[in-house]
Amino acid sequence: MHGIVAGDLIVDTVTHAELIEVFWSGASNSRDPATTLRPFFTLLMAEAKTRKARLEMHFEKLTHINSSTVSALIRFVQEAAKESVPVVLFYDGSLRWQDHNFRTISLLHGAKPGLEVHRLEGGVPPEKIQHA
Repeated sequence: MHGIVAGDLIVDTVTHAELIEVFWSGASNSRDPATTLRPFFTLLMAEAKTRKARLEMHFEKLTHINSSTVSALIRFVQEAAKESVPVVLFYDGSLRWQDHNFRTISLLHGAKPGLEVHRLEGGVPPEKIQHA
């Protein structure tokens, strides 16, 4: 599984037996990121299903994400839930914009199984975002 480069956005993947790690860095500022992300997400989902693997997406090194990218990510999370592919998102909780966006993604998904969102900050163990 290969990553992608789309403008200022770099997405790298590392594949293990039952885990696919996806590392996002740079800035996702494309007006229509879905044109690049949708085919990548399709391949990622197929690989995860074939391997029966969990997807871990790391956004800690992302410097910017626009609302179009957040929308594409939300659609991906919804599709992963339909396909029973577990997804774990990690983000930098010290960055206000990341905290806002990933808490929103977590709330939109609700307490349904299949998605975990973890807040990382300053060497402290990850905090799993809980639903009331």
